[in-house]
Amino acid sequence: MHVSRDGSQWKVLGTGTTPSQRTVAWIEPGSDSTSAFVGALGQSFSQGIQASVVRELGLGPAPGKPLSSRTVMQAIDMAQTSRQTLQGVDFLTQLTMSAVGQSSGFNEACRASGVPATAVTAQQRESIDAAMQQRFEAAAQEGRSPVALQVAREWLREELQTLQLSGR
Repeated sequence: MHVSRDGSQWKVLGTGTTPSQRTVAWIEPGSDSTSAFVGALGQSFSQGIQASVVRELGLGPAPGKPLSSRTVMQAIDMAQTSRQTLQGVDFLTQLTMSAVGQSSGFNEACRASGVPATAVTAQQRESIDAAMQQRFEAAAQEGRSPVALQVAREWLREELQTLQLSGR
């Protein structure tokens, strides 16, 4: 088995699993395990989270130096905590814009779009919230989380315009 990064290949000396069931690999000495780990971190978390963890832990290139399991676990914990925090912020923004919840953000978007909030059926409200959920999920996947309140307002107005145009 070999691991490669940026065209370089390293020989894997052994593999294993952490207590949380993550796969780990020990690579031959002389390799830059820190850079390999940082790359793997970027595949599992957004670029912003990756950069924050790298900065906080000082994870710069370190050819030939081992990367401690303690540092790896600390980095993963920091990244997971960051992701959960960002998801929490987005959750609150979604509540602020909820059509089903008849939130103040929804009522404001209706006024701005010229759509009477009372004219939007329960089924349409559910459809709007589902579309908003997809937008938030896409933003998180693309590393654009947390979503700014103004962006969420614009999305909601777009959903209301789509509702008007399609006559849903």
